[in-house]
Amino acid sequence: MCGITGYIANRKLPLNTMVSALEHRGPDAFGLYESTINNKFVGLGHTRLSILDLSENGNQPFVSNDKKVQLVFNGEIYNFKELKATYLKNESYKSNTDTEVILKLYQQKGISFLDFLNGDFAIAILDENENKFYLIRDRAGVKPLYFSFKNEELIFGSEIKSILKAGVKAELEIENLQKYFVFKYSPANETLFKNINRLKAGHFAVYDINDSSFQIKKYWEPHQKDKYKGISFQDAQIEIKSLLQDATEKRLIADVPVGTFLSGGLDSSIIASFLKGNENIMHYCASKETKDLIKEGTTSDFKYAQQLANEWHLNMTEIPIGSDNTNIEQIRNTIKYSDDLIADGSQIPSFLITQKAAEQSKVILSGMGADEIFLGYAGHQMTLLDGWLGKLPLDKFIAKKLYSIDQGNGRLKAFRRYLHKLGKYYNYPNYKYGLYTIVGDFENSLSIFKGDTEATKQMLSNYFPEGKDPYECFKTFEFENFLQKNVAYLDRMTMANGVEGRVPFLDHRVIEFAHSIPRKYKLSNSGTTKTVLKEAFKNDLPNYVTNRRKAGFGMPLRSIFSSEKKINDLLDRELLVSIDGFSMDDIEKSIQSHLSGREDNSALIYALISFQEWYKMYILD
Repeated sequence: MCGITGYIANRKLPLNTMVSALEHRGPDAFGLYESTINNKFVGLGHTRLSILDLSENGNQPFVSNDKKVQLVFNGEIYNFKELKATYLKNESYKSNTDTEVILKLYQQKGISFLDFLNGDFAIAILDENENKFYLIRDRAGVKPLYFSFKNEELIFGSEIKSILKAGVKAELEIENLQKYFVFKYSPANETLFKNINRLKAGHFAVYDINDSSFQIKKYWEPHQKDKYKGISFQDAQIEIKSLLQDATEKRLIADVPVGTFLSGGLDSSIIASFLKGNENIMHYCASKETKDLIKEGTTSDFKYAQQLANEWHLNMTEIPIGSDNTNIEQIRNTIKYSDDLIADGSQIPSFLITQKAAEQSKVILSGMGADEIFLGYAGHQMTLLDGWLGKLPLDKFIAKKLYSIDQGNGRLKAFRRYLHKLGKYYNYPNYKYGLYTIVGDFENSLSIFKGDTEATKQMLSNYFPEGKDPYECFKTFEFENFLQKNVAYLDRMTMANGVEGRVPFLDHRVIEFAHSIPRKYKLSNSGTTKTVLKEAFKNDLPNYVTNRRKAGFGMPLRSIFSSEKKINDLLDRELLVSIDGFSMDDIEKSIQSHLSGREDNSALIYALISFQEWYKMYILD
């Protein structure tokens, strides 16, 4: 919806410049508030992407009637009309926005107002009645919020670039670099910028202006709901169908056109199933070239989406993507918007799809989140396979044979990659389950930058302690890491084009439901992923949607990096040599192993190229 930024400091900071850095997030309006409290300079800034109440009445910052509370907000509160009718019926309003409801609900209930919100939000509240300043992030982390706190100064923003414009020096946090290459993003609340962190999902920070103290507190985490204890599989199907329909319908609230990302896969098709017959909804799908699909060893999403659109009479737009789109210009373009570096091949198609969609739709619904909370990834299936293998008498011998499989040669490349990884890490400690789900190869990723390897392993071990059920571990591991990466790039690539992304599967009620049901309802004992979703919607979706093989959404990196010339054109070895810690021997070894087909290191190569361009753009600039 918007961009927010601001500060509390012992000096006046360039708020106007900070807000200007976020103009792409909100090209429709621009608002500032500055004051001094207890000899502290305070600033709040906002750029608006108008979604609800398109008039000037919706511009921010919003201020209370007594002028004591100021608020800026990015996101949407999907139940704001219910809140208004239930708790605030005697209030008067100057707008039809959810922002004004947030302000009045905070005034009535204090910080506990968060318990009542259903939405995606990043909120900053200055309360001069208490001389406190709050930063708040939604339960699932759909909306981004970064901060820097040093020497009693708090600087925050929807994107890091606004914090840099405040004068925070862009320095590489070298201790986080190895983990970036392992995960292909900075995990937990880390970034690659020194002294800049994410506010974690489901947390709020409070700055007490009276004593300059700063605390971060958790207000929500995914947990099991008592009402789902002992729920039958049949009842679970009924419940998830009801929850998702309500979550989708809530996310249609807008005074601008709404569309969807339609891949023809299960998750986006479920969302589309609720929208059949709504001619005002546009659907957007990427299509890949046959030559790229062959080299990738994956299937095409587009043909299923097209078939579905024809059967349901959906308004669908095809957006072609291919290996030609992955060039330095496009990589730099995504990095410019995604300053919190993410090496994910899905960013470029997300940007291209949204760029086209922005011509007609200002809000886009996405099926993101279902794989993380309903165990939909191959790594989850590999964990099940690991358990089966452990029951066999020759398990270690079989694992060794699996490791010998070439990942990039022969038919069924996707399956070969998974079996190779299973064999390679089968004898590792309990954190091997995390290795099954991360993108790329763990050992190769560790090797290219000589960081604190034990710290990286310990981080994984903390998520997967010995003896604990790995599926219980996945609940926290996926939620705090891979999911946060995915919602981050969805936000950046949509907002780069002036579009708001919404995710029905990350309604907090859906997350709580997923955390409460047994593993076998999500990943069946026979290895079927997202079982409860497939069964719940089997009569609503065609068989070719519910029973087809999962296809990737990202750029065809394996196809692109099958060419040594392409790698050489994109990779700046001179830059990497100039940064202390990189092992050029291990980098070359990973590249040659990839080109030979022995291993698939395409994600690692992309992470190297992405890092070098990020480093040039933010650290050397």
